[in-house]
Amino acid sequence: MDKVMLNEPMFRVQTYSGQSDQHLRNVHIYAPSIIWVKSGVKTVFQESEQFDIDAHSWLLTSANQGLNFINKTTEDNFYSIQICFFLAPPKEMLEESQSNESTRLHTHAVTVSSLLAYGFTFLTDTNTQKLSSKTQQFHLLALYQQLAELGVLHVLFSPTFTSFQNELSAYFSKDPAEPYHLETVCDDFSMSRATLIRRLQRDGTNFRTVLSNVRMTHALSLMQEKRQTQLDLALQCGYQSESRFSQRFHQQFGMTPKQYMKTVAY
Repeated sequence: MDKVMLNEPMFRVQTYSGQSDQHLRNVHIYAPSIIWVKSGVKTVFQESEQFDIDAHSWLLTSANQGLNFINKTTEDNFYSIQICFFLAPPKEMLEESQSNESTRLHTHAVTVSSLLAYGFTFLTDTNTQKLSSKTQQFHLLALYQQLAELGVLHVLFSPTFTSFQNELSAYFSKDPAEPYHLETVCDDFSMSRATLIRRLQRDGTNFRTVLSNVRMTHALSLMQEKRQTQLDLALQCGYQSESRFSQRFHQQFGMTPKQYMKTVAY
């Protein structure tokens, strides 16, 4: 499996903006993530609960979650920063986090202190620098240690982080436009077709669903970067048919690509 994960980054930074409210459902988070809403409000709907995330709190999401939310503008446009983590923390940090667990704003939210804000910002700034992998790892582990001392690191890195679904999502995310075939992927993971299907069934999913989730998440990211034609977006997400891409996008998020692009602040 090492050869599959060898080129994976340790973390990834993504920004999202909106000039009008964005109602999205089933947004797949395939890697543990921290979402910091810098302006505006993210109203999250989770099972029977509803809660708001703003500049004073972080949303913590473990791997393989589907989020339903509304990104709301206030006086300014909506703007958030998301860090996706691909490097597992040391076992002793997770144990320390569990021992430090305390009452929080919400199961998946934490109040942002000045020290946490510093750690988050420092890490996002290193993302634009040409630092060695070892140096980046030190900075990342420093943030992990802060989260462990706060008792929330284990909320991010739940058992879903080590699931096969998560490994496959990371594999697809390296190039969502690739025309992936089950047989080729099986070869890359050095396992039989039956084994791959069985392991995904154990995670409650299947090959096409994992691939589609990664491609749709990629589509949201692409739309944040620049305004593009729907056909260009479809091709970059592995769809040869513009209509098929639009249909899948609407089915996943509850709005069409054109509707979503109208809400983005470029």
